[in-house]
Amino acid sequence: MLSNAWIITAGTYIDFDLAAIGINAKPKRVMAYNLSDIGRYLISPGPIEVENRLMGCECTFKPTGWKRIRRGAARLNPLRSKRENPPIAHDRRSFLVHHFMRIPSLGDRKLAQHVDRLRGMLQPFDPVVQEIAAININDLEDIRGICEDEGGHRTYINLSGNLETKRHYIIDNLLGCVPITLQHAQIVNGLYEMRGLTLEGYRVERQHRLLRFHVNGNFFACLLNPVNKVAFWLDDIKDLHHLLLLQQAIETNIVLKSSIESCLQGDAQALRLMLNHDMDIDYSHNRMPQVYKELFHTLNLDSEKQKGIIRSLNTHQMGVSLSYISLEGFGDPRPITSISVLHDVKALEPVRQDVPKLYAEINRKATRSEAGNYYLLESIKGRPDENGL
Repeated sequence: MLSNAWIITAGTYIDFDLAAIGINAKPKRVMAYNLSDIGRYLISPGPIEVENRLMGCECTFKPTGWKRIRRGAARLNPLRSKRENPPIAHDRRSFLVHHFMRIPSLGDRKLAQHVDRLRGMLQPFDPVVQEIAAININDLEDIRGICEDEGGHRTYINLSGNLETKRHYIIDNLLGCVPITLQHAQIVNGLYEMRGLTLEGYRVERQHRLLRFHVNGNFFACLLNPVNKVAFWLDDIKDLHHLLLLQQAIETNIVLKSSIESCLQGDAQALRLMLNHDMDIDYSHNRMPQVYKELFHTLNLDSEKQKGIIRSLNTHQMGVSLSYISLEGFGDPRPITSISVLHDVKALEPVRQDVPKLYAEINRKATRSEAGNYYLLESIKGRPDENGL
């Protein structure tokens, strides 16, 4: 049974012969970290496999009338400028199932299979299936699938084969789960797809060595394999900072840590992880974190000092959020989001002289890393239609 989820250890300086990994320079110091399987997963450049539910398709229709004439003219005279010959908008139309209802995870496999059979029997009568089947294939240029994960995030997938093969794929698999290949876990900066991290792929005791160093002022970092050869290089120091911030959030927020451990134990399915530097939560006297309510009362601060502190809370915010769904019995199938609002202690520098005791107390709560000196400002957990999420 998993007892402790972790991401990355604090860095320590070590002696390491970089020639062993093909670097001939001699940096003054090499920083080494140990990563868990979660940490390695988040920064790995390799593709991941997930499954999304196929909700429909997007059809691109051939141009008709004046659009067809313009396209033909553009092909005959491709050297004309874009201003003289602006791009012709494609005629695209989406066909989506709108009445799909998610049901709680079923503990009884036979019952789950029976529900899937019923859906399969009713599928030919779905209006969307009938619409797609009725399209004249000669009017189309392309068909691509539209998928959706448990959190409602949509993904377009390109299909192989001719147009008829693509249409049959959509009709045969509509509302079913189809395989999706993503280039890597990080979808965009700070947003990670977590469903590729499987229970079998995580061992709490396993460690991966990460090295960081500078050569001629340039940042370099690489993950080593078990025989101290380079598994892959890290392109951006932000990726390392994300791991450090996530570790800080886990260490300071037991709710987030518990949520991650539930996913790793199989009681929940992790969906997406996001690290957001622009939380934009507006704190005020009517919306005050509990830690500051207590300090204002204990230190008996006057209203002017309180206003200055509150202003500082609205800067240097960092959000770490994990969305997941419960897999226990007949639980609510809607995603749950656990959010840690981290706050950089340097935001309090303008009021440090006025409230030294408060500053000292907050600084004591913070954990320091290369990514910053952060403390947990607030923990929020709920579903999208609850708690203002």
